Amino acid sequence: MPKCWRYERMKPADLARALKTCPVAYLVVSPLEWHGEAMAFGCDPAIGAAVATKAWKRTGGVLIPTMYYGCETLFREWNGKGWTDHWGMEVQTREHHPGSLYCTPQTLELMVKETLTAIEHQGFKVCALVSGHGGWEHVAVLKDLEKRWEGRRMKLVYSRRKGRRRPKALRFEGSGGHADFAEASILGAVDPSMVDKRKFGRIRRDKGIGLKAENARLIDFRKGKRVLAFSVDSLVQAVREAMRGR
Repeated sequence: MPKCWRYERMKPADLARALKTCPVAYLVVSPLEWHGEAMAFGCDPAIGAAVATKAWKRTGGVLIPTMYYGCETLFREWNGKGWTDHWGMEVQTREHHPGSLYCTPQTLELMVKETLTAIEHQGFKVCALVSGHGGWEHVAVLKDLEKRWEGRRMKLVYSRRKGRRRPKALRFEGSGGHADFAEASILGAVDPSMVDKRKFGRIRRDKGIGLKAENARLIDFRKGKRVLAFSVDSLVQAVREAMRGR
């Protein structure tokens, strides 16, 4: 049975044992973000934490507390009187999307880089960087950090976009991506209380990003569980490969 530790509950002797027996760290980085009326703001970190936790329990190692940080593209629009800021998909609806707590890409890069440096300084050999957020600037920052970490003492494995291609049976054909029925299915597999199908795609703001009320019937928590399992398998494989020879 793999030995697992939660970093915030460890004492120095626990850390020494972890580094000697299984020097693997898991770090989730995802923002709190608007996902339509039907889904909780914690969608992305909840999904990322579910994948990381399940993988951690299989490989052993140390689970670092989730970093609730992430970025989205900032669009600035001149309205004739001044500038209006639109974050991410707000540019489609031209209205505020409540609940999103973003930082700039520069802040994200600095926070994650310094956290990874500190984790490496403790003596970990591998760190799995896990994210449930797909904003392109967020992904770009984490992919760049993974590349920049090549050749260092600690191997960095960025989970998003990594591993096997999801088989057709696990794809949600026709889903538009952010906050649509695919993401709702996966979040509901983590915690059904975080998804309210009755509110899916009903208000104008939701419809503005392509959500349709009739697609609430396509939300499938059981399929979401299979997608989560696939993501966990891919991460476990990547972490085990990274550990070879270290």
